[in-house]
Amino acid sequence: MKIGITGNSSGIGRSISDLPYEFTQFNRTDGDIHNVELVYEKFKDCDIFINNAWDGDCQIKLLNYFFDKWKDLPKKIISIGSSVSNYEPSSTGYQEYVILKRQLKQAHCDIVNLKTTKCKSHLICPGVTDTKLTTFRKCKKMSTQDVADIVKFVIENKLYIPEIYFYVE
Repeated sequence: MKIGITGNSSGIGRSISDLPYEFTQFNRTDGDIHNVELVYEKFKDCDIFINNAWDGDCQIKLLNYFFDKWKDLPKKIISIGSSVSNYEPSSTGYQEYVILKRQLKQAHCDIVNLKTTKCKSHLICPGVTDTKLTTFRKCKKMSTQDVADIVKFVIENKLYIPEIYFYVE
């Protein structure tokens, strides 16, 4: 099984890349993440695409582009969303992030509602995770390995799991 992943140089993507699979990566050194054709060209032969890198609306564009190309193929797209897509965050300064993660969720839901495609879209929505984005937040945080473990669960599960939300207690 070949897996393509964006944004694996640090954080959640780094932990996912440490899982025991064959990965192809797309990072900043490979080109502009917003160039969906370029990203697709690198991952077109993969069985799974992990849509992890967050840079503006690139996750939404990549999800839609990959799904359009793969909709008739038995492949998986796993997008890393956020639990903030379901509530108003208590911290300020995350407005763009929240809006774009909500748009990613909507794009995912639009795909799931089609129901008749071979390609399956999965949305993994962790709560606050210990990454660069949350460095200054004073709260309980899950580790990036916690998120990678959920990604592994989705990859290996025979059941179709459209969305997963999880938090630290």
